[in-house]
Amino acid sequence: MPSSTYIRLAGPLQSWAGLAVSGNFVRTEPRPTLSALRGLLAASLGAKRGQWPTWIDDVHFTLREDKTPKYVDDFHTIGDREDEFTFRRRLAIMQQMKATSVKQLKFTPAVGATSISRRTYLAESEFIVRATLEGHTEEIDQAFASPVFSVYLGRKAFPATFPFYLGTGPAEMLSLIPALAPNASNKATVRIFEPSLGSGVSPESMSVPAVATRTDWLKGIKELSLHRHSTIQR
Repeated sequence: MPSSTYIRLAGPLQSWAGLAVSGNFVRTEPRPTLSALRGLLAASLGAKRGQWPTWIDDVHFTLREDKTPKYVDDFHTIGDREDEFTFRRRLAIMQQMKATSVKQLKFTPAVGATSISRRTYLAESEFIVRATLEGHTEEIDQAFASPVFSVYLGRKAFPATFPFYLGTGPAEMLSLIPALAPNASNKATVRIFEPSLGSGVSPESMSVPAVATRTDWLKGIKELSLHRHSTIQR
């Protein structure tokens, strides 16, 4: 069996490309999507948009939800943009450009008045991700251990908190990584998702070790002796 690479996606806020109800209302998905996980790996590899290695599509991602997502709303007021567009049009004419060539601003449904923009995010969520592809373990591990581009949780304003990279190990390590559950005894129940199967497939439940503090969690990770990039035999 090939080894898997494990990462942790956690932070104050996350946002995972939900459908836009309108130009002013965008919801996040309840967990990272398959395309988001592939994009995260591509960014870590340093692959630019449209230049991803083809093998990324073959990576198998398994997602463990350690904390049930909580949704928070972010509201912004947007003023009338007609004056700004008029200014840009006049500026284009002064520069001897065709006014019609100026990229028109994206107006809100409340053009001529103030509108409200609403975004929903995930708050205090935590996911453990297992990435597996035989023959590419070293590349995946190196990418997540030392990302070329900055990694973030769906938006550039949402960086991942430490630790992001956990290391490599066998597939069954997913059930051994502890979950932070202050109110649990020795065990906690988490949900396991397979993003490649789509959102219509029900998750499985898994019992994992539970710890009360982040210090104990870090100690538990250390005791698992996950192979980190510098210790992998080449």
